[in-house]
Amino acid sequence: MATTLTSAPAVTTTASSSESFQRYYEEAGPDYAAWSPNFNMHFGFFRCGMNPFDREYMLEQMNVEVLRHLNLTTESPSILDMGCGLGATLRSLARQLPTASLHGITLVPWQLEQGRLFNESSPGAAQIVLTLGDYQHTDYASESFDAVYAIESSCYAAGANKSAFLQEAHRLLRPGGRIVVADGFLGPGTLRGPQKSICRTLCDCWAIDTLGQIGPFTCELDRLGFRDIVVEQMQARVTPSVLHVPWVTLKFLLTSVVFGRRKMTRARWNNVLAPILLPFVGYPLGPMAYYLVSATRA
Repeated sequence: MATTLTSAPAVTTTASSSESFQRYYEEAGPDYAAWSPNFNMHFGFFRCGMNPFDREYMLEQMNVEVLRHLNLTTESPSILDMGCGLGATLRSLARQLPTASLHGITLVPWQLEQGRLFNESSPGAAQIVLTLGDYQHTDYASESFDAVYAIESSCYAAGANKSAFLQEAHRLLRPGGRIVVADGFLGPGTLRGPQKSICRTLCDCWAIDTLGQIGPFTCELDRLGFRDIVVEQMQARVTPSVLHVPWVTLKFLLTSVVFGRRKMTRARWNNVLAPILLPFVGYPLGPMAYYLVSATRA
């Protein structure tokens, strides 16, 4: 179901400066190994019958769900991960799509270097190409891809409607190509009282300038000419993995801070603080919720 809220004006500047964004992931990026040894840097997807204590399995299931929503129709598709991190999702796709051409783009040199190292030791990853760059302004030729996706990376794009990100996705997709975005958005409702300050602090912790708003985001998809827009609120699906955060955080603090030797920088402390703040602005206490949005380029 597509929402009908009025679109926010497009913003053409980068949402968070590349300097603060890169510094955050250069300093705090290695800590994500405590969350996922494979560096699946996102929340998981839970289905009935799954083991809610198996975090890595839920994280991999999110990759599977994104692939399922891409509705690929070609035998050897060309796919782009817009904000690929260390390429964990691409490696997951490579195992399922051995003839696909897989590409990922990241703004963080450390992620690019580490992602390439992971690919070297991962069977079947020879089909993956990782590139350094801004996913809002890429060097790829127009209509290069059958599908594009972003898992918890669209939030770093400019503006509440993420217009520059969506415009670039539209340019890169071939007619009939698919886009899938899985991320946290501000949904219907408003931030009340101290939630505004908490939300701002949360964004600062993760080096996000402006959280996406699901209404303006889907309106922008429609304005750009995407069709078959489907918006799914996935909060219940990701909650079992979210509940792992306190335990992982405590374990991380004990191993890395109390008994570890790595220096705790501001970015690393922010990475600890952000998940603690999230429930205060997230559904059901606040308007922030997890959505999976899919659409087709006309």
